[in-house]
Amino acid sequence: MKRVPVRVLIAAVVWQALASYAGPQQPGLADLIPAADVIVVGQISETDYSRTPADGPMTAQATVLSVVKGRLRKGQSFRFSETAWVGPNYRAGEVRVLFLEAAGANSWWILSNLNAKPDFFIERDAIPLLNTTTLKSFLERVRVPVPKSVLLTKAMLR
Repeated sequence: MKRVPVRVLIAAVVWQALASYAGPQQPGLADLIPAADVIVVGQISETDYSRTPADGPMTAQATVLSVVKGRLRKGQSFRFSETAWVGPNYRAGEVRVLFLEAAGANSWWILSNLNAKPDFFIERDAIPLLNTTTLKSFLERVRVPVPKSVLLTKAMLR
């Protein structure tokens, strides 16, 4: 049996690794869709920013206006949390696209993903057009650096 020099084996492994390396993949906003357990359009009904970062997260309550993905239902009210010092700023009455992850049986957190940090607003007349396909198409068009606020309009979802 012929022995292959170690240098040749190392070179082959390095070559294979370089051939398959496509460069670092920076996650985009569209990656929020598969990462989220639930995606809803919700109207914020109340917020609590009374805690400091040392005390705990911001909490808010919202009512589901539309379900894009997941187990929440239209008309359902739910509470969610977010680390108060790094996330969006919510105000009562705002209509938002919320990317949520389960934090218990009926407990939700804003997706703990740096791409989930913008304020995702949506105009009311655009809500019927929002689904995973139109959302993905829109989010793929948002360029890095991601703006602090992202507004989805009817024209953008067509």
